[in-house]
Amino acid sequence: MKTESSIVGCNKDIAFVNDICADGICCFMSIPRDHTHLGIAKIFLKRRSASYGIKLLYTALQSKDIVYNPCKCLEFYLKELSTPTGYSISVLLRCGIFDKKCRPYTCNEFPDKPDSFMHDIPAPCIYNEYLASADYITLKHKHVFRLYFAIRDDHKLLKKIAPGFTTEEIRKKLHLCEKIVKISAAWNEKPAEYFLLEVPKTEGVLYTSRVHPKIESIKQAYQHWQGHIESWLEKHYGSTWQNRINCAIEKENSITRK
Repeated sequence: MKTESSIVGCNKDIAFVNDICADGICCFMSIPRDHTHLGIAKIFLKRRSASYGIKLLYTALQSKDIVYNPCKCLEFYLKELSTPTGYSISVLLRCGIFDKKCRPYTCNEFPDKPDSFMHDIPAPCIYNEYLASADYITLKHKHVFRLYFAIRDDHKLLKKIAPGFTTEEIRKKLHLCEKIVKISAAWNEKPAEYFLLEVPKTEGVLYTSRVHPKIESIKQAYQHWQGHIESWLEKHYGSTWQNRINCAIEKENSITRK
């Protein structure tokens, strides 16, 4: 959790970016069994830090929690940031076997390639929805959801995601952060304690998908994922769903004209 833009791990300096990586978020989702999408023999794959106990938690007051496990190759590190009021913790994500300019060939255009396992999913990326306007989110979901990185309080994991610090030093820093909470949970495994760090909303991403683009407006999202959004609206609003979307787009247009 050093203040520089890099963290020492595996006995070498690893360059990171300060912004969240959009495909890093996607690496928590829709990963096929045995990671066959990587196109690399498993014998050559080294287990990366995220796989030791990092999860992505989707939660909302009116919705059932959803927990995602990461791709085996996803690197996850903590970074300490100085602030006027003290310090805070941010996260650095990256593919552990390739850098941002050289990704596994089957991931290189993820999910835009026609044979990508995400290509034919007619729905926006969860992180892109997370960044969308509150009007879009509440119209489609009828609630505002939140995303958290769930960090298991495990000695081996904490040492891997913050090399150079003792486990107790890491725990102390996490406990001191006002925006980090600790919970007990059992997600497809034995009960454990997790530190919850809210996923930041940032405009800076390393990769932007044509198939799952950034949500600029309700109208743009509806045109791109019409069938998907209509099914949600009909589920929530019944026969009045068409009026709901029309009114939302008209309201959006009137604000834009101003």
